[in-house]
Amino acid sequence: MTRIALSTARLDLAEWEPGDARGLRPIATDPEVMRHISGGVPWSDEQIQEFVQRQMRHAAERGFCLWKLLLREHAMAGEVAGLCGLQPLPGTDEIEIGWWLARDQWGQGLATEAARAALQFAWETTRLTRIVAIARPENRASRHVMEKLGMRYERDTVHKGIPVVLYSVERGPEPAETSRPGQII
Repeated sequence: MTRIALSTARLDLAEWEPGDARGLRPIATDPEVMRHISGGVPWSDEQIQEFVQRQMRHAAERGFCLWKLLLREHAMAGEVAGLCGLQPLPGTDEIEIGWWLARDQWGQGLATEAARAALQFAWETTRLTRIVAIARPENRASRHVMEKLGMRYERDTVHKGIPVVLYSVERGPEPAETSRPGQII
């Protein structure tokens, strides 16, 4: 049974299960989806399976991962529409937020919707204080999502030999507790 980590108006962000590689395969083998991830090179079945296994480990060890995105109300309800969530950014001590969507889901605001839920989870549940995101400089769609999340460009860097831009956001101050007449805090 699929364990739902977060829900939005249109999506469930769910933990991965061993058989989910087949649901991710159409996305991870689409050259257009993979254009900004692997330079357009489709992932092999082994890469897809390793990704699913890694996300299962992250969920078990850290309580978060790049969750699979399941459409809630759609002709294809329950189908993997992409992924979104949090994971360690390899080679750093940072936690990154990231997302991918199946090409037929582009342009509907789903990445922003899912990322807002993941960011809220980062602040409220994991109590993280800083989140980063990376993208190839030409990936305007992802950079736009980052900006909608309140993230700001921080620097150009290199990730796994690929030039990327790094955006970041920090959790704001906790709201001060206020008392009402007759209430003791």
